[in-house]
Formats: sequence, structure tokens, C-alpha cells
Amino acid sequence: MATITIDGQKIEARGNNVLEVALDAEIYIPHLCRHPQLEASSEVHSMREVYVGGVPHKGEPGMPFEGCGLCLVQIDGREGLHKSCHTPIEDGMVVITDSPEVKKARQERLKALLESHPHACLLCAQSDGCDRINCSSNIPEPERCCDNFGKCELQKVAQFIGTEMGLPPYKPLNFPILEDEPLLVRDYNLCIGCLRCVRVCRDVKGSDALGFVVEDGRVVVGSKAPTLRESGCQFCGFCIEVCPTGALKDTVTGVGERENFLVPCKSSCPAGTDVPRYVRYLKEGRPEEALKVIYEKLPIPETLGRVCFHPCETDCRRSQIDAPVAICALKRAAADMGGGFSPVPQDIRKTGKSVAVIGSGPAGLTAAFYLSLMGHSVTVFESLPEPGGMLRVGIPDYRLPREVLDREIRLIQ
Repeated sequence: MATITIDGQKIEARGNNVLEVALDAEIYIPHLCRHPQLEASSEVHSMREVYVGGVPHKGEPGMPFEGCGLCLVQIDGREGLHKSCHTPIEDGMVVITDSPEVKKARQERLKALLESHPHACLLCAQSDGCDRINCSSNIPEPERCCDNFGKCELQKVAQFIGTEMGLPPYKPLNFPILEDEPLLVRDYNLCIGCLRCVRVCRDVKGSDALGFVVEDGRVVVGSKAPTLRESGCQFCGFCIEVCPTGALKDTVTGVGERENFLVPCKSSCPAGTDVPRYVRYLKEGRPEEALKVIYEKLPIPETLGRVCFHPCETDCRRSQIDAPVAICALKRAAADMGGGFSPVPQDIRKTGKSVAVIGSGPAGLTAAFYLSLMGHSVTVFESLPEPGGMLRVGIPDYRLPREVLDREIRLIQ
């Protein structure tokens, strides 16, 4: 393993580039285009045309995305400054993240980003207590604090970098606010061109509905067709989750935890199964990986794929567009197609503790399975002649064949 030095601290490098290693060592380097769930931004290239509100924006295709440019560092023995997100690790490398040259360059880059982004929130003395409606500083409404106030990553990065060089006058882009499509609102006046949305749509969701062009030296993000529907958008909300500024937001503010609102299939599942993840694996033709995800929460996927009442489908956001995803059927498909996978590790470290479980219905079987994976010795008590509880005596054979139930119970035993 390579060893590098960052700001005088020797570190065993865990990561592919300087930024990853620094963050892993809890040394903060400001950044906006990086996201832990996304591939390197340099792998994204511009298109010939994208659409914002049905209006085409054109540029030269094939241009690589250069990144936000805020993660600059110095490296001993090398001239100039380097983007830490693009700089591979080398053994013995010495990195400086807080020199005067680095700080000045970051402030210059931040100033360029803020030129076309509302930034009154960085200067207003009342910003901490502002209700964002009745502006005490009489700032024009388009320039006031946005709905992402307090949660904006750009705001936090700007506070870290500092604004000693001053801030530029705000030059509005005057993009229309797009509110006429399901589930999300797009305000590209707040977009900083980090391309997180483009990358999550392509690399995580697999929809590839978004792209970018470089127009007059500025990154412009938009849909690949005049509307999101035509572009193949699944309206999953992943882009909203990774947007650092609030350029993308929900049409309805969720009540309670944000994940519950954006991923209702997961929150409405009684077991909390990560539905989007196993559905994505199935789409990619990886049924064993999908089955692994299901087994994280459920030990009887074959059974539930046949008899679950699927509240996840009732709450599926896709139903607001056409029809809910057939989640229950996909669970059964994962169980049927991924049968070569065994969820039981070969070596389970025993704890020496014993646990009694009363009843061998679905709850008892689930408790017994995961307790045994934790290394406990589990005994299940059942009043009926055979295990299964209501799964065995309350559901007819044509819905739940007994061989399916018996097979899954044997696995738990």
C-alpha cells in the first residue's frame, strides 16, 4: 500500500486519487463534482445538443468534463496546481492542501462559479434567521436564498474557501423554471454544472436521460430530448438526491425523512428491503446480486414473491406516471433466477448464546434466521405439527406450493 504525506501527515493511501485518500483520512478538500456513489467526472463527455424547457442548446460534442476545479492542491516536485480528484496516488507523494497559492486559486474558481449563481446567502447578515420570504436586505426575489438554504453544498464550500477576494455581481441566466413534468422541478438557474445528475442517471439508474453541452464556455445541463419523458427519464428522484444546490427538487416536500419520501417502496416495505437496488441488479442481468440484496432483510424471497401483499407497489412513485413497478414479481424472479446463491456463510462465529423463538410463522422464521447468522444457537417452538405457521395453514397450495415453503424452511434450519 502506498504511503503519502498530506499537510505533514503521513497516510497509508486507501483510494485511487488524492481527494479520496484525503477525505478518508478526514482531511477536507473542498469539492462539488465528486460524490461517493459516482464514477470520476472526467469520464463524462459533452453532447451536440441538450434541451432546457424544450429549447435546444448546442455545443461541440465529445468534450471531457473538467470538474468543478475547487479541489486544487500542490504536489512537491511538480509545477502548478493539480485537481486532487484527477491525481492518482504515488508512493512517497507529498501533498499540500492549504498553501496561499491553493487558497487563492480556489477563491478565483469559486468566484467564477458564483457569477451566474445567486449568492446573497453568503453575504446577508440576517441569513441565519431569515425566513427567505420577507427579505430584510431588500434583495431582488430571484437572488434571494433558495429552498435549499442551509442544506446547499455550494454554500458550505464557499464558507470554507472564503470570499476575501470579493464576490462578482450576479448575472442571471434567465432559464425557465421547469414545473410541467411529474415529480420534480428543474431550476437550471441554480445549476453549477457539476454533472452529478447526469452521472447518477447514467451510471446508477441506467436511464441516461440527461446530458450537457458547453455553451459560451459554460456547462449547460439538460435533457437529451425536448422532455424528460421522451429522454427516457424514470422519475426515480436519484438526481434530486445528488444535486448539491437545489437546482433539482421535488414537486411536493416530503413529510418526515427525505428517503421515505423519495424511496417510498423501501420505506413502505415492512422489512425495509432496498427495492431500487435489487430491481437495478435484475435489470442489469445480475439475479444473484439481486437475491443477495433481498436476503439482507428477508430469508423467504420465494415465498414472499408469491404471497406478499406488496405495499411497496401501492406507494411506488412510478404510479404517478403510468403504473407501479411490479416489485413483487421481480422479487420472485430474483429468487427463481438466482438460485445458485446461498445466503448462509460457511464460517459463522458462534457466540455461545441460546435464543428461543416462539412460533415459526414468517416473523419467527425471519428472527431465527438472522439470529443464527449472528452466531446464536436458536430453537424455534411451534404448536403445529410442521413449521410455517399461517404460511402453511392459511394460504392455499395453488398460491404457495408446499415444496417452495419447505425448501426455504430447510435453508433456515
